[in-house]
Amino acid sequence: MRKTMLLLALVFAAAFCSTQMHAAVALNALDSYVVGHGYGGAQFIPYQNTYRLPIIANGTPGDLTIDTGAPNSVIFKATLKKFGLTREATDISVQGAFGKGTEKIGLTTIHQLAMGNCTLMNVRAAVVSDPEGGGLYRMYGLTDGLFGLREMLKYGAVLDISNHLLMVHPGGQIKGISEGIRSILTKQGYTAVELTFSASHLHVPAVVNGTACHLIVDTGAFLTVIDEQFARKARLGGAETGGYAQGFGTKARPVRISRFPEFKVGNFTITNASVTITQLDPGLLEGDGKDSAVGLLGAEYLGLHGAVFDFNNGTLYLRPKTKS
Repeated sequence: MRKTMLLLALVFAAAFCSTQMHAAVALNALDSYVVGHGYGGAQFIPYQNTYRLPIIANGTPGDLTIDTGAPNSVIFKATLKKFGLTREATDISVQGAFGKGTEKIGLTTIHQLAMGNCTLMNVRAAVVSDPEGGGLYRMYGLTDGLFGLREMLKYGAVLDISNHLLMVHPGGQIKGISEGIRSILTKQGYTAVELTFSASHLHVPAVVNGTACHLIVDTGAFLTVIDEQFARKARLGGAETGGYAQGFGTKARPVRISRFPEFKVGNFTITNASVTITQLDPGLLEGDGKDSAVGLLGAEYLGLHGAVFDFNNGTLYLRPKTKS
């Protein structure tokens, strides 16, 4: 979810990575190709619809949730002491998927953040409270914060959800690697979907129940969420669930669920689709000009369809769901 849209440019890092992945990680054709071009990285742990990246921050083990919906990385206030971090105050209000809250964002610096065989130095991160003191992630085990979009873009990350690997390049993006990535994945049955960067978020074109739109691509969103105003336009209807969605800084919102025949992400088609519907913050959805979004493409569909992100050229790859 859009947990940190107004965090500004808070994260600054220098990376030093070896060029080989840990031997324990079984590399597929894609990952071997990427590592062969000087990438290093770490294997993450999928748990439910979250992607948890083991880290060592200032010598202390922990984990961060990989979150393409967070423009910058975040450390939760409750884990500052664990990592020996201090908090600098700001006058910027926390703003999440449902609007602004009363809490003010803090800042901190992680002097060494190791992930697999890479170490990021002097990572500047935001400090916020996890909703309800861990409520957002409590049922999945507490996480220490979020690994945000800025690092993924800066270091040309390749995020392979299918093989549970996050790989980065110490020298930054390598545009020339993308042609090889596309060749490997299209031969494996993947469909390429172009991403755009709008108002500090990744946007993707979509068609929901026959109505064209844009969605924010958000690995930190547990489920795909559509704003209720667009849901009316797309004639989604929906059944009440009795459940609530919790975001940063604001009160929980009730959600309902809708099922419909077809959901398209770029040229990739998902049949017999379902989404959750709630009222999202208009500030979250505003993009640059005509690219305003109407909701979040969440982790459930990204996981089901083996998503691969190439942050060197802004491409998302999806494949048909594998048979169990």
